[in-house]
Amino acid sequence: MKTLLNKYTILIAVLCLLSSANLVAQNEGTIHIESSENIKHIIAKKRTYNKSKRKIKGYKIQLFYGNEQRAYKVRDKFSEAFSDIKTEIRFFSPEWKVWVGSYRTKLEADNAVKEIKEASFNAFVFATDIKNH
Repeated sequence: MKTLLNKYTILIAVLCLLSSANLVAQNEGTIHIESSENIKHIIAKKRTYNKSKRKIKGYKIQLFYGNEQRAYKVRDKFSEAFSDIKTEIRFFSPEWKVWVGSYRTKLEADNAVKEIKEASFNAFVFATDIKNH
């Protein structure tokens, strides 16, 4: 019985070694991707279309909503701390809102809002149309 068990153990060990060697050997190689002229033409048309659009879906950050005087104070304080980020004040009856930035992806906006919150501003990200650069 012991010799039969030892034979199976050796057989299983050899099979494991062979299969792992085969997996390791498959890590190298090259990939060649071919695309037709039609696909290249469609991609070029899509790029041209995207550049022609004036507004696209994106994200902004809202710092404040409330009365007009406070909105201007928040905007000025933010501009001192973050002079490189564009700010705007919008009026939507009955509230004034302070919006900052213009981000194409939620990830970009989330990274910016994290930095803004670290500077002691209340802020949140919202989806809106933004200008296409």
